[in-house]
Amino acid sequence: MRRILISLVFLSCFFGCKEKSERETIRIPEGLEVVGYGENSKELCLSCPKKMIVYLNLEINSMLLFGLQPDFWTEMRDKYPEIGVVCVIAGQNTEKKRNRAYVIRNLEEARFPFQVIYDPENKFFETNELKPGINPKSSLQTFFTKNDEFFSSPEIGVPELYKLRLEEFLKE
Repeated sequence: MRRILISLVFLSCFFGCKEKSERETIRIPEGLEVVGYGENSKELCLSCPKKMIVYLNLEINSMLLFGLQPDFWTEMRDKYPEIGVVCVIAGQNTEKKRNRAYVIRNLEEARFPFQVIYDPENKFFETNELKPGINPKSSLQTFFTKNDEFFSSPEIGVPELYKLRLEEFLKE
C-alpha cells in the first residue's frame, strides 16, 4: 500500500507541477480559513521567507498523506524550523463527507504538527493557475518557495529525491 501511495504522489507531482521556467510565484489567496487541532499545531508561517507548500484536493484524494508518515512531518517541524510548512487542503467531496470537519478530524488523528489552510472553493488552484495533471485538478502538488518565488518541487513521495531537493533548498 505504501509503495502505491508513493508512486501516486510521485506521478501526481510529475504530471501536475509546472517547470520552474513556467512558474514564478506561489500565492496564498486571502480570506482562507486556518485550522489546526489545538496547541499541538505549530502556527502557520505565511511570512517565512522559505516555505514548503503542499496542495491537496479533497475532491479527488483523502488526507492519507498526512497520517501515513508522521515522522516526516515531525522532523520538518523540529529539524527545519526555518522552513514554513503551509498545507492547503482544498475542495470538498460531499459524497465521501470530506469537508471542514473531516479535515480537523484527520489532523487530530494524525497528530499533524502544523496548522493548515482550508480552501473549500479551491481558490489556491485557480489563483496559481496550477497545471492539471492526470486529473482535471491534480490532487497533490508540492512546492519549495523562497520569498514566494518558486524554487523547486520537493517530491515528498520519493525520499532520495526529496532529501536532495531539501539540501539544495537549504543552501539557497
